[in-house]
Amino acid sequence: MIAAKDFYLLRTPLLPVNFKDQFTQITYKELADKISHIFRDPYLTEAIYIASPELYQELVKWQQGLFTGEKEIQKLVLALFRYILRMCTRCTPYGLFAGSATGQFDNTTSIELAHQDLHKKHCRLDMNYVAELVATISQIPEIQSQLTFYPNNSLYKIADAFRYAAFTINNKFRHYTLTSVNYSDYLQQILTTAAGGASIHTLCASIVSEEISNEEALEFIHELIESQILISSLEPTVTGEEFFSLFIKKLEALENTTPVTDHLSRIQTLLRQPNTSIDKYLQTHMLVKSLLPDTNSKDLVQTDLFLSTIHNTISGHLINDIQQQIIPLWKLSKLNNNPDLQQFCQRFRDRYEEQEIPLAIALDTESGIGYSGHTGSSADHTPLIDNIYIKNTDDAKTISWNKMQQFQFQRLQQCLRNHETEIVLTDDDLNELKETDIPSLPDSMYLMGSILGSSAAAVDTGNYLFEFSSCGGPSAANLLGRFCHGDAVLSEKVKDCLQEEERNNPDCIYAEIIHLPEARTGNILARPQLRDYEIVYLGNGSVAADHQIPITDLMVSVKNNIVILRSKKLNKRVIPRLSTAHNFSMGSLLVYKFLCDLQFQQLHHAAGWQWSLPGEERFLPAVRYKKIILSKCTWILYKKDYPALKDNGTTLLKEVGKQLQLPRYITITEGDNELFIDMESDSCLQLLATTLLKKERIIIQEMLSTPDNCWVTSTNGSFTHELIIPLKSTLLKKEQTASPVYKNMPVRSFITGSEWLYIKIYCGTNTAEKTLKSIIKPLIRELEAAHIIDKWFFIRYTDPDHHIRLRFHNSVNPLFWKVILEKLHTALQEHNERELIYKIQTDTYIREIERYGELTMELSETIFHLDSEAVLDCIDLLEGEEGETFRWLLAARGIDILLQDFGYTLLQKTTLLKRIQKHFFEEFGGDKALQTQLNDKYRQHMRQLSSFLDQQQDTANEIEEATVLFYTRSEKIRAIIKDSESLHQLIPSYIHMFLNRMLISNQRKHELVIYHFLSKYYDSQLAIAKKQAT
Repeated sequence: MIAAKDFYLLRTPLLPVNFKDQFTQITYKELADKISHIFRDPYLTEAIYIASPELYQELVKWQQGLFTGEKEIQKLVLALFRYILRMCTRCTPYGLFAGSATGQFDNTTSIELAHQDLHKKHCRLDMNYVAELVATISQIPEIQSQLTFYPNNSLYKIADAFRYAAFTINNKFRHYTLTSVNYSDYLQQILTTAAGGASIHTLCASIVSEEISNEEALEFIHELIESQILISSLEPTVTGEEFFSLFIKKLEALENTTPVTDHLSRIQTLLRQPNTSIDKYLQTHMLVKSLLPDTNSKDLVQTDLFLSTIHNTISGHLINDIQQQIIPLWKLSKLNNNPDLQQFCQRFRDRYEEQEIPLAIALDTESGIGYSGHTGSSADHTPLIDNIYIKNTDDAKTISWNKMQQFQFQRLQQCLRNHETEIVLTDDDLNELKETDIPSLPDSMYLMGSILGSSAAAVDTGNYLFEFSSCGGPSAANLLGRFCHGDAVLSEKVKDCLQEEERNNPDCIYAEIIHLPEARTGNILARPQLRDYEIVYLGNGSVAADHQIPITDLMVSVKNNIVILRSKKLNKRVIPRLSTAHNFSMGSLLVYKFLCDLQFQQLHHAAGWQWSLPGEERFLPAVRYKKIILSKCTWILYKKDYPALKDNGTTLLKEVGKQLQLPRYITITEGDNELFIDMESDSCLQLLATTLLKKERIIIQEMLSTPDNCWVTSTNGSFTHELIIPLKSTLLKKEQTASPVYKNMPVRSFITGSEWLYIKIYCGTNTAEKTLKSIIKPLIRELEAAHIIDKWFFIRYTDPDHHIRLRFHNSVNPLFWKVILEKLHTALQEHNERELIYKIQTDTYIREIERYGELTMELSETIFHLDSEAVLDCIDLLEGEEGETFRWLLAARGIDILLQDFGYTLLQKTTLLKRIQKHFFEEFGGDKALQTQLNDKYRQHMRQLSSFLDQQQDTANEIEEATVLFYTRSEKIRAIIKDSESLHQLIPSYIHMFLNRMLISNQRKHELVIYHFLSKYYDSQLAIAKKQAT
């Protein structure tokens, strides 16, 4: 099912775990003296400077005797103490506090670190300042005139405008907004010229003419650069060669840039010096400040530590034993059901059906369907729904416990009753809780955790526990990419992982997502070129132009509820990947978030254990499966429980530790941040008290990496560690079940000139209604009388503009389409001249066979034809505002008659409408406020609806002429249906299409209300029937 690759990444803190022992049971004065002495070590002093130059300055003042205030000194000492604790316990790389090294699997386990002086420091200028340098230097006229400019790669054309994302700088942070600029021939010419890269001179020359002078052209070009429609080749990259080096090389290729490049090269030389010296950072600060006067020393330099090791191997047998225990835990994983992607699929199907649409158009918030809550809307006179208010964001749903929560609650209560501190999961438990037998795993993934044991020899003999952190994907590179620049071995290993992943899917293109949302995030996003293809969006790619995939090249469709991206240029499916650990979920542009979300489509969430109880538990026991520790003992401390904390924190927390039976070594845990606490150290207890006073509650957990469990060593002692182990899926890809092959398999697509003619008439919603009544209806009758068509149907649509879709059929006369187009052109001429209709086009009719079935596709088209005939005659009876009230009431009646046509009983009607209503209710937020509005509106219209659904009231309601049309439809439908029950699965689609035809606009919101009304009505009728039966 899964197997480890041949390498792993080791992460350890800078200092051994036993380094902290010297701070136990000492006075505050002794603590201060020790810390002052410790930070005379140049290596540790450099580590503090990199983390916080401000704290370093305070440290120097204190050591020089310039601090006299006791509170001031105490605050400094505790801040430095926190850093020391981090440097000897926490493995997450950060500056010089912790580092990483690539290891390999072998016959035995042995990890021994070399002396810290042999570790490699990888220093580079922070990307925030690099981006500022690029912006500043690019404005130098002598340099700007030599630069190559390209169109902003977020730019796309829609209607008569170009849209693109541009940023403004606020407090050194980029804030992106979607911007629009009107189309012009001159702008198009410049964009065409710039497509392959062009200088300002070349761009000017492309539009200079008798009407436009060179000065005017130059001014226009500069406006386009300032507004970010044109982007220079100096813009930062996040893949390939480290950008600061590449930036210098690009400048060196220009003329008369030596003063600038020499200045930048001095910065690079300083940062590459291996020596331990604060002076190089101070000099770097001064050099950058001379170019950027507002520069401060904070976050100026990014540093990664790469560990030197004497031995770095783990037994292959040991890893195999661990992974065999991990495999059953995948039963706990759940399929990734991203609500944003689910909503996108639903909205896409509603708007575009089975079409393939340019991604930029689909995600456009005004003309497309948007993404992740970013959508547009429009309205007409729609009395049924005008005062139904839908929240734009999802509120919390009603809590209902699933089987995992029930299991957790029961086992927690059992532990509390029996005073137990551990839940031991069995195979029976996993089978009871399993979500799936064979999860959908990525081809490449990672396992992260720590091996606990007394020695390397002990763990090799099976005397170990594995402290599980996470296991998932969508790629092993997610946690490894950012470290590849400083570790050539790791970089090659990661590339090999990704190439194997791609070989498993040769018909797809795996493309790295290239985007720089914020300059500072470039520190995390920077990685070598790991894949052959890149999707570029507001970021420069590092691969050749023919391997870059711009947003405008991507097409999107939804098949079987799966989002499919395709490159037009390469004509292959594209699978986006982000090979680094950037948290893209917050504050990201919707295109970037969409691409990143798409990585996890159809994959299961990481295996593991997540407590999901909704209460205010004070204690959660450890959870273990065999030798895998899935969750550590956890205590939640609430500030409100300890009112005396501020006055006597240390003493109080000692008592709390005894009462709760806390272990000596714990951590304060906040997300992935952990602060070590020794319960026998007054200084640690002071840190604990200070932390709790700042928050309403804190989470503390047992620390398992005690000195007795740490077998990673050096000459200075033993170290805590974490391992990131790349895995690959060994599951054969589940073959998609082939659709049955029928002798008379229906043709899928029909071009103009075939037996189906497909026409789109673009106009406003009200014009569409008038066109259907006054133009399309007479034309249809003429075509039918002359036997030019034998079948036809229509729907209303938006893609992104409102239009009518007409489909005409004739399987006998191959030239029928010419006659229709000529007659339609004549009929629409007046509307066209008055610009009420602004576009008429033919298209390829692609049948939705997956939706309507191979055997029932043609039958469905006949039903659509009969329905269109009835609806066209019905809406011709509706006039004015009163007609709009009649419209939705007749729509409800039409549904009821359609259900009768297919033999639905009252119980079946009730069941179906409840199911459909529930789906729409959840789609529109499903909150209590919406429920109240719908119920209120139902009570308001209940009698009128009941009357319109009663055939005996048709004469009184003056709707006989309309209902006769529906009953005529019924007779014709019943004549062609041989087995109505076999079509029951299609009834929701038939109802949906009927309402689409009946209603002018906002069809889905109308459906929400009408389905709610019918559900309530059928429910009441069923209750009456049951009461009468008794």
